Amino acid sequence: MINYYLDTNIILRFLLLDNLQQAKKVRHIFHQARKGLIEIYIPYLAFFEAVFMLTNLYKFKKKEISEKITKLINLPFLQIEKRELLLKTLQFYPKINVSFVDLTFFLEAENLDKTLLTFDRKLKKLII
Repeated sequence: MINYYLDTNIILRFLLLDNLQQAKKVRHIFHQARKGLIEIYIPYLAFFEAVFMLTNLYKFKKKEISEKITKLINLPFLQIEKRELLLKTLQFYPKINVSFVDLTFFLEAENLDKTLLTFDRKLKKLII
């Protein structure tokens, strides 16, 4: 069985459908994974880059980014590193004025029962 480790570009082609030839390949690979013929692993760092690209290059709003990526992460045939952490981050991301990465830092520290130490003023407001 083939095990794929996905790059951010695969995520972007799937979400944006801006290159139809590549998007078609991604959908074919996902279909194979859905059938159990291959395995797909997506590292959580790929989502950091995807959010950055969607925000800065494609000018998507936080809510739209959150909705699109949440749908992708919820696909049960994908192996997503730190799936629950990402889903929690995406839940709060549109509502809080901090970056996706900073919010993930905060929530991961919280999950580990740690207090995040930071000089970031926006992030400090989350820490009680």
